[in-house]
Amino acid sequence: MKFFILALLVASAAADRIVGGAPLTPYQVPYLVNIQRYGSLMCGGSLITSNYVLSAAHCNNNAATLIVTAGDYSLSSVDGTEQVSGVTQTIPHPGYNSNTLDDDIMLIQLSSPVTANAYVQFAELPAEHDHPAPGTMCNVYGWGNTLSVGSNYPDIPYGVTVPVVSNEECNNIYGGGISDDMVCMGYVGEGGKDSCQGDSGGPAECNGILTAIVSWGNGCADPDYPGVYTCIDHYISWINQYI
Repeated sequence: MKFFILALLVASAAADRIVGGAPLTPYQVPYLVNIQRYGSLMCGGSLITSNYVLSAAHCNNNAATLIVTAGDYSLSSVDGTEQVSGVTQTIPHPGYNSNTLDDDIMLIQLSSPVTANAYVQFAELPAEHDHPAPGTMCNVYGWGNTLSVGSNYPDIPYGVTVPVVSNEECNNIYGGGISDDMVCMGYVGEGGKDSCQGDSGGPAECNGILTAIVSWGNGCADPDYPGVYTCIDHYISWINQYI
């Protein structure tokens, strides 16, 4: 796995940062949120309603330890646009398997509703069973590690553009384990651009639609291994049970 999942569990927030990307301008992705545990960055997420955030199930922790911030830009300073909320409950998908990372998706119910404005907006979800085609260019966002070797955690969010890799090719690369609810993205044979530690749970946006969630992979920006994401189109009915 990106085998940044281990780092997430050990270091509280090391699960996926953007490698090979560029800083976002303030509020460029107004649905992007950060999830902190005991005051430290743990994961990313996407605001989908005033009360719910979509993230990865492997980011699940005791709700009482979590804080979600929308409208944030700099992690180290007060921007004046933040909306901070506690968490009422985390709702990992009932099929989530921590060994295979199948169904790596989670809803987070906020304890106080978020108000949409110029800095905070809700993501648009895909249609059901609208799996992105191979070659589709997608944007991945987060506050995660910007180095494929070593670590550099930026104060502001970054974004990177990567192509969708077919599930067939990705399964061949990983020797299996890529299920229909996953989608792979990256430059096979080239590398250099990827999500990394700290970005887990954050969004991958294709054609302006919130399409996938940062989940796992083998290293960061490795030319031989694309990143693996949870494909949201498989979960629209499940999401709609709550929102």
